[in-house]
Amino acid sequence: MKRSALLIGLVAMLAMPGIVAVPAHAADGAPTKADKGGGKKNPGISGGKFSGDPIYVHLQPLVLPIINASGAEQIVTLIVTIQVKDFDTADTIQSHMPVVRDALMRALYGGLGDGDLRDGYMVDVAKVKAKATAAIDSVIGAAGIRDVLIEDVGQRML
Repeated sequence: MKRSALLIGLVAMLAMPGIVAVPAHAADGAPTKADKGGGKKNPGISGGKFSGDPIYVHLQPLVLPIINASGAEQIVTLIVTIQVKDFDTADTIQSHMPVVRDALMRALYGGLGDGDLRDGYMVDVAKVKAKATAAIDSVIGAAGIRDVLIEDVGQRML
């Protein structure tokens, strides 16, 4: 009888999240790693849930027209994600997002138009990645950036 009562008590305690839940904030009220990035507070940042996990800053898609001497040739859409070393760098990128997007647009627009970042009509992803990495490093600094990921490339001929 005592065993079943103890078992029922344990099950009831586990079912009540307030009793066994880990607090969302540290004892001093400061946010923990789990409070930063990837949560509801900043959907543009993900990862970093556990120690050593990568942290990603997701950029809105970049839409770039390719214009040559005869006019608009195609539209290229790029989805870029930046892998960073810590949440401070992720926050810096988020707070400087207009400058980051401007640097990417300036770096990629001309290269796509004059063919430096293309192989014929096709976008050369390796060259785009190198150019995007250099552009972001020039704005944010290379110290906090681990990698620049080109997650998707879409091309539409006009």
